[in-house]
Amino acid sequence: MPRIAEIFSSIAGEGAWMGRPAVFIRFSGCNLSCEWCDEKHARTGGTLISMEEILEECRRSGLKRVVVTGGEPLLQKEDCVSLVKKLMDEGFKVMIETNGILLNRLSQEERGILRCCEITVSPKKGHLSGNAVRTAMSLSAQFKFVVGGGSWSCEEVREIVEKYSIDRENVWLMPLSVNGVIEDDLARTVWDFCVKEGYNYSDRLHVRVWKGEKGR
Repeated sequence: MPRIAEIFSSIAGEGAWMGRPAVFIRFSGCNLSCEWCDEKHARTGGTLISMEEILEECRRSGLKRVVVTGGEPLLQKEDCVSLVKKLMDEGFKVMIETNGILLNRLSQEERGILRCCEITVSPKKGHLSGNAVRTAMSLSAQFKFVVGGGSWSCEEVREIVEKYSIDRENVWLMPLSVNGVIEDDLARTVWDFCVKEGYNYSDRLHVRVWKGEKGR
C-alpha cells in the first residue's frame, strides 16, 4: 500500500503537459533535500492509501491524464510501478516525474511497464550520473532542468546534453522559483537560451497563478 502525500486535480504547470488538466498523485518521501524544493511537505509523513482508493479518486475526477510525482515516487518503486500499470490498464495517460537517481534499480519487467508511459526526469545538480542519464534515455524519458540560483546554469545544461547526445526535443529548461516567485529576468534568459539551442521552455503556471499554494 503506497504512502501518499496528496491527491488532487489541477492544471499541469510545467513540462510537456503544461496547461493540460490532470490528476496529481504525490508520493511521500524523497531521497534528496533540495534547498529550492517547492514541495518540502512531501518529504515526510503521508497516508497509506489502497490502490483501489487511488484508482477511484482518479475515476471520479473525469480526467484522463495522471501525473505520478513526489517527493520521489521511485522510493516506493513496487507500488509506483504497480499503480502506473493499473492506471494504464484503465485507459489513463500517465506521466511519472522523478529525479532519476533510482532508475537503475528498476528490473527489466518494471522498465518494460514504464516504457508505456511518459517519464520526466528532473536531474538535480550534484546528483547526476552517466548511468542514470543513459537509463533515462533508454526509457525515452524527457529531461527537465531547473535553471538559476544554486541549480543548473544554462551552460551546464548544454554541456550535459552534448556529453550524452540527448535529443534536444526531449530537453526542457525551467526557471527557478523562490517562495512562489519567478524572476522575470531569469525567465527571459532561459527563454532566449532555449530559442538559441533548440530546447523546450517550460514556465511554472501553478507558481505564477497560485504562488506555491499546496494542492495546486
